[in-house]
Amino acid sequence: MIDLHEAQNIAVEAAKAAGERIIQGYSEQLNITIKSDPADLLTQVDIDAQNIIEQTIFAKYPDHQLLGEEDEEGKEKKESEYRWVVDPVDGTSNFTQRLPHVGVSIALQHNEESVLGVLYFPVLDNLYTAIQGEGAFLNGKQIHVASCASMRDAYISEIYSDRVNRGNIAMYPPAKAYRRFGSAVTSLGYIAAGSIHGTALRCYLWDIAAAQVIIPEAGGKIEWRFHDEGNERSSLTCIASVPEIYDELAEFVQQEFERNPGV
Repeated sequence: MIDLHEAQNIAVEAAKAAGERIIQGYSEQLNITIKSDPADLLTQVDIDAQNIIEQTIFAKYPDHQLLGEEDEEGKEKKESEYRWVVDPVDGTSNFTQRLPHVGVSIALQHNEESVLGVLYFPVLDNLYTAIQGEGAFLNGKQIHVASCASMRDAYISEIYSDRVNRGNIAMYPPAKAYRRFGSAVTSLGYIAAGSIHGTALRCYLWDIAAAQVIIPEAGGKIEWRFHDEGNERSSLTCIASVPEIYDELAEFVQQEFERNPGV
C-alpha cells in the first residue's frame, strides 16, 4: 500500500487547484453544452478542472489509473491496483446559475475499494477528508454524523433527480424537513458533518467514491447498486444516512423508485 497520507495531500492539492479554476469561472461568460439531459450540463470549467486534477495526480503517480466524469471517449486504461475516481465539478447546474453548492470529489481506490476521499467546496471553502480507519474531518476538525432516532425527526435531502422526476408527482418524505441542494456531494458531505440525516441519489460512481470513505468514517452508512452491473460508468442508486434511520429511509426510497423507476 502506498503512503495514504501523502496521497491525501496530493488529492487536497488537486482539489484546491481545481477549486481555484471553479472560482475563476464564476466571473466568466460560460459556454454551456447539454450532454444527456437539459439538466446535465458541461462547461469548459468542468474540463479544465479535470485536467488540473489529472495533471496534479499523474505528476506524483504516473502509473495509476484515473476514472473521471469528463473522460474522453476511448481513453486508454492503465493497468494498476490504484485508481483515482474524480468528479471535477459536481453541481454544474448550480455553477452555471452562480449558486454556491458546487464541489470537487476525489477518491483513491485500491483494488476497486475506496481507501481515501476528499470533497472540496471552493465557494464555501469547506474541505472534507478521510482515510480508511482514521476518521473523517472537515477543515481539519474531526466530524461525526448526527444522532436521529427516526425519519419523522430527520432532515432528508435530494431523493428526486431533475433528470428522472421532472414533471412527475413525487411523495414528500415522512421527515421533519426536505432539502434540495442540486449536488450529490453536497448532500453526502452534509451527512458526514451532521447537518442532515439522510439522502438518496441517482448518480454515478464519481459522485459517491469519496463519500464511500468519508461517511463510514464519520459513523454513517452508505450503500449503492449499479443499474447496469459490470459497467462502472453506468448510473447507480445510492442511499446514505445516519445508521438509526437507514432502513426506514431505504424502504421509502425503494417504494418511490419502483413507482417512478426512470434510470
